[in-house]
Amino acid sequence: MAPLRNTAPDDPPSAWAPAPVRPPQSDRPAPVIALAAVFVLSLVLVAVRSPDGVVASADPGFEPVPLPLLLVPAAACIALTLLLPRGAGRAAVAVRRPRSVRAETSGLLALAVGFTLAVPILPRPEDYVLLKAAMFMLIPSVVLGEILRRRGASVEIERPDIPAWVPLLPALVLGVTATVGPFSPGPPATWPPLAMLLIGASATAVTAGLGEELLYRRFLQTRLEALCGPWTALLAVSLLFGLMHVFTHGAGPLWASAAQAIALQGVTGVALGLLWRRWRRLWPCVLAHVLLNGLTVLLHLVGLTG
Repeated sequence: MAPLRNTAPDDPPSAWAPAPVRPPQSDRPAPVIALAAVFVLSLVLVAVRSPDGVVASADPGFEPVPLPLLLVPAAACIALTLLLPRGAGRAAVAVRRPRSVRAETSGLLALAVGFTLAVPILPRPEDYVLLKAAMFMLIPSVVLGEILRRRGASVEIERPDIPAWVPLLPALVLGVTATVGPFSPGPPATWPPLAMLLIGASATAVTAGLGEELLYRRFLQTRLEALCGPWTALLAVSLLFGLMHVFTHGAGPLWASAAQAIALQGVTGVALGLLWRRWRRLWPCVLAHVLLNGLTVLLHLVGLTG
């Protein structure tokens, strides 16, 4: 890294002197333990409440699948990510402008929480996609891009050198095994008309596969990690990611829907967040997410599933 001149942490880059980089933040045990306990409690609640299996989607036609089977893809992805080589170099996040990072993090948290709370009051199904595109992609990209242009980067991301196949392998394991085979909920019993299916799948690939990974992993997890530490950020963002699915994937009372969303989508978020944390490449996260949402549709379109 080139030598940095000693300027105030929140000076604008107009003087062309980068702010000094703070070292990576370490986790404090209490938040990590508390967040991990939420995941464990959710898994226990779902297992006790649904001993015969979990219906993983709110769409009609899905059969219950035992919870341990549904968790295998995320567990396999996590194990592979931890076992495969880290690569040459670090995957650290450091702070250049602390006040800016805190402000950006607050704004991103507001977008994530605001979207979740807005979902049950949206008047039309298509508003879900439009609102997600605006809140997950358009607004944060424009605002953070303008901040970057005017003041420079608030965080510095280092990524290791690694062959592409290394992050590709766990991404494929997660995306494929979670949608095809004994660890998946299987295809729906009925499919919508072709035009509607193509439009819905394309919109989901963009707003969920790309948009959710931008907001939760690239933007929010990165900044929370710089402020709170890697495991605190990963678990907190995965919790928010799981809760985003409460009103679209859950069933029963709100507490049960929340527990199921954390146990299923939240644990998947841990796998996706670890992919980002380990290698700092967003494309494996996007690929896995697109496969999670779209592989069954693709197989149906080519006639390999019902």
